[in-house]
Amino acid sequence: MKEYIEYFIKNILNKRKNAYLNTLLKHIFFEPVENKKPKDITNITFVIPGMRAHNGGLTSILRLGTYLAEFGYVIKYICYNEQTIEEMEKNASINLENYKGSFLDKSYLLKIDSDIVVATYWESVYYMRDMKGYKMYFIQDYEPLFFIYGEKYILAQKTYELGYHMVSLGKWNKFMIEKNCVVNSKIDCIDFPYEKSEYSAIERDFDSYKNKKELDIAVYIKFEEKRAPHLVQEILGNIINEFEKQNIKINVYYYGADKSMKLKNGINLGKLNKDELINLYMKCHFGMVASLTNISLVPFEMIACKLPVVEFKEGTFKYFFDQEDAILTSFDWSDLYEKLSYYLINTDALKNMTEGATHKLEKLSWKSSARQFEAILKQIIDK
Repeated sequence: MKEYIEYFIKNILNKRKNAYLNTLLKHIFFEPVENKKPKDITNITFVIPGMRAHNGGLTSILRLGTYLAEFGYVIKYICYNEQTIEEMEKNASINLENYKGSFLDKSYLLKIDSDIVVATYWESVYYMRDMKGYKMYFIQDYEPLFFIYGEKYILAQKTYELGYHMVSLGKWNKFMIEKNCVVNSKIDCIDFPYEKSEYSAIERDFDSYKNKKELDIAVYIKFEEKRAPHLVQEILGNIINEFEKQNIKINVYYYGADKSMKLKNGINLGKLNKDELINLYMKCHFGMVASLTNISLVPFEMIACKLPVVEFKEGTFKYFFDQEDAILTSFDWSDLYEKLSYYLINTDALKNMTEGATHKLEKLSWKSSARQFEAILKQIIDK
C-alpha cells in the first residue's frame, strides 16, 4: 500500500510538472529581441509569476514599483499565471501595506501597451517576448542556481542572453551573469537596499554577553537549497551540545518556514510579521542567515537592529559588506563554535563589528535604489 501511495503521488507531481513545462515551452525563444527605445516613459509594467504573501522577492518588486509610482510613473503588475486580481491585491497588502500600482490578470498580457515592461523572474522573460514596450529585466538573484543542472537550469541561464536591458539588485548577479553567459545587452546595477523606516538600531549591552548563561539565536530558515536548511540545523545541534558543556544554554528560534514543519534543535516560529520580527531581534543575541546565492534582505534587517550576524564564507555576504561586518563561518560547526566563543569573551570586537556593519547601511534605502533605477530609465529614452 505504501509503495502504491508513493507511486500515485509521484505520478500526480510528474503530470503537474509536465503540464507546467508544456505551457512554458510554447513561449520559449532563443534569438535576442530587438529592443526599441521609447521616446518617453510614463507607463511601467512589472510582469510577475503571481503575488504570494510573505515573499521577499515580490515585496521588493512592490517597493520598487511603489517608489516609482511616487516619482510620477503609472505602475502596473501583470501576472502570467492563473491568479485572481482580488487574491493578488490581498497578498500585496500583506507584503507591503501601502503599496502603489494596480494589478492585471494574464488576459491582459498581450493587450497592455507600456513604455517599459519589466521581467522579474526567469519565466517571465519568455512570456514577455510579444509584449509591447522596451524590455527590461529586474534581477534579484542568479536564478539558474535554483535548479539542478538540466532543462530549467539552461532555460533560466538563457534568459540573460535574450537582449533585455538588465538591472541587477547588487553586483553579485552581474558578476555571475558576465562569468557564465554570453551577454549581448546592457546590464546595470542598483544598490541592494532595505527599508530604513521599518528597522532601527536596538541598543545592546554587549559587555553583558560575557556572563550570559543563556543565549538566544534568531535563525532565518527556508527549505530552499540556497538557504542550506539541513546543514544549518545540524551545525546548530553541535553548537548547542558544545556550549552545554560550559553550562551555557543556546536557544534557537527559527523563522521563515511554514510553522507546521518540524525542525531540529530549536523552536519553529513560522512566518513572522514586522512587529513579531522586531520583537525577535530585540530578544536575541545573535542572528544567523545562509545567503549562498544573492544576499537576502534579512542580514540588512538584523544589522539595522544591531544584531550580530552569522553568515557563511561560501555565500555572498562579502559582495555587500566587509568580511569584518559579520561572523563569517565555514560549514564546519567547530569553526562557528570557536568564533562565537571568541566574541563572547571579546565583546569590544563584537561591538566594533556591529558598528562597522550599521555604518554601511547609512546610505542605503529603497527610495535611493528606486532613484538609481529611475536614472537608468532616463538614459534609455530615445532623444
